[in-house]
Amino acid sequence: MHFLKSLKTYSERAGMLDKGLLQICMCALAVLFGATVPRKKKGQTTLMAGLVFAAACLPILNKFFDISDELVAGTEE
Repeated sequence: MHFLKSLKTYSERAGMLDKGLLQICMCALAVLFGATVPRKKKGQTTLMAGLVFAAACLPILNKFFDISDELVAGTEE
């Protein structure tokens, strides 16, 4: 239940930047799973999509974990 409460709070606080980062993250993930590129370029494409995914996912997860910690601290006090 804590995860769902954190998720609801995150979605309420998410701004346009967060939603844009989430779209970039999902686009990079789609490229990772469904890349139809020649074998010569597949390694480069996978590496770049992985880096973009990680770079877009880290700020999203950081904000989510901050909200989660905030909710836990509020329930313990």
